Amino acid sequence: MHTTVFLFLLGCITTCQLQQVYYCDFEENCDSLLFDNYWAVNNVSTHADHTYGNLSGHYITTTDLGTLKSAVSFRAKDWIEPPTNMTACLTQWIYSNEKNITFSAELAQGDDLQSRLSAGLIGVSGNNSQWNSFTIQLPYAERFIVVGSYSNVSQSIDLDDMSISLCNNTESSPETQVFECDFDRNLCPELVSLSNYSYSWFVIQAKQALTDAKQAPPIDYSIGNETGHYIWLNNLNSLKSGGAGYLNTRVFDFETGKNAFCLSFQYYRFGAAFHTSKLTVLAWDEYNSKSLAQIWPIRPVNYTYFNQRWSWAYAPLPRGNYSLLFRMDSEQEVNSSFAIDSIKISTCQYPRPYFRGDSYLSFACNFDSDPDSMCGMRNDGKGLPPHSTVISSVKKAAEIVNGGLGPKYPSGYSGERFLYWARSENTPANFSNGQIKTSAVETNADMCIRFSYFVNSTNVEPNERNTKLEILTLDCNSVNLWSTELDDSVGWRLVTQSFPSTSCRGSIYFRIRQRRPTPVAVAFDDITIAQCSSLHELTTAVPPITTTTVWNGSSSNCASFVIIVVLLAFALQLRS
Repeated sequence: MHTTVFLFLLGCITTCQLQQVYYCDFEENCDSLLFDNYWAVNNVSTHADHTYGNLSGHYITTTDLGTLKSAVSFRAKDWIEPPTNMTACLTQWIYSNEKNITFSAELAQGDDLQSRLSAGLIGVSGNNSQWNSFTIQLPYAERFIVVGSYSNVSQSIDLDDMSISLCNNTESSPETQVFECDFDRNLCPELVSLSNYSYSWFVIQAKQALTDAKQAPPIDYSIGNETGHYIWLNNLNSLKSGGAGYLNTRVFDFETGKNAFCLSFQYYRFGAAFHTSKLTVLAWDEYNSKSLAQIWPIRPVNYTYFNQRWSWAYAPLPRGNYSLLFRMDSEQEVNSSFAIDSIKISTCQYPRPYFRGDSYLSFACNFDSDPDSMCGMRNDGKGLPPHSTVISSVKKAAEIVNGGLGPKYPSGYSGERFLYWARSENTPANFSNGQIKTSAVETNADMCIRFSYFVNSTNVEPNERNTKLEILTLDCNSVNLWSTELDDSVGWRLVTQSFPSTSCRGSIYFRIRQRRPTPVAVAFDDITIAQCSSLHELTTAVPPITTTTVWNGSSSNCASFVIIVVLLAFALQLRS
């Protein structure tokens, strides 16, 4: 029975004008295609091959069927770069008794091969009566590696005379660039290294870079010699442990229009060791949600960078309006750094998912903003005994009915609401903990946290210090940023605390614990997590009592509060 082929998404192409790029008939070693461990060339044929049509010929077949997983795959060994008027066609001859094989083809881009553009799916069914062929025309891309995969495999599959050829481009259009920067022909003045961070990006000539760092890229990528320029972070004299640096593009409109867009750039990792510093690219919705979404690496867990060479990074971009941030950071000591060259944004044919932010450069919450008065903060029990937490909520002082423990007044730094956690005499004894976390923040060694807190309790001994407050990071490096043990804070207290010398992406946890269960009221307010220099600028720009109002709204409320403070200070002076 003839093989029945159903090609979804692209249609089957059988009339291409072919110009051969790769070809394997398995009569000699096939060096142009790489197969996974579930394939082997059959030296003792059970049926005629396709090349010679007799038992002396060879083909490749699936093996180890007893341990075979649901999919087997292969890929081209080298890059394919078709002319603008050509695409690639993938042709295979198949001989199998499998009834429900599914074949998928993808274009892999970037040296890490993580960007995958689907070329379509084919459903195959047949018997071991004859060889049958099918051809897929791949979508246009400037540079790619073809990856093929068979799934739903339970019986052997034989392949022969496989080829990847150039064919006429009848459906796809060449890519159009909307941004290009090589630091020689295009100087890119719109690229900005964000201030307030310890690492700064700057453009340098390759020849000059070698005098500053012996392992720096000896040539740039775009020109290819020592006279060319790239942008870099020198790790010998300006980088410190746990720091970070951001290179920011202009805002792009990837929302309107039908085109999808992709980012392409070259990076060079250099230095004495290669396990401490990392490079990421983030989309930053700086004018709306302020959130970040990681663009590259696409799968960052245990990502391996290429070292001491120019390497191609490639990633599709989501739909939305945002700028791009190239972030270099180092978790601890700094032994390596990065250079970047040939940044391009072009049209492509990838799907267009919407921008979805999952972290922030900074965080600020006074619990007075609607509709989300908690600013994305959530109750959480990570690291605490199960079924031991009391839920926090946003309150006003007038809404609290916990035996007069308070707080009776707001913090005085913002509006009327604050984050409130309490135990009463009726709270079960095992519920003695509380914990709330912020949204994920891109932290670094130059970052500080500032917040107000309040504690008041009853049924405690003098100086018992029964209640413990902690500020922690738990998502990457588990670090205690700040803690105190007390029974009564005697009103609201303001704390500013710097972060340790490490970089991290994770939430900041506010934890409350009691040694023994007693009635207690705890409140937090005016939480700000930002670069320390930014907090210092706010502190020195306005009187301390109104510092936090810079992050909030009403100027009339601020003015009224300042008048009250001045009057109180005058009254205290008269009394003394």
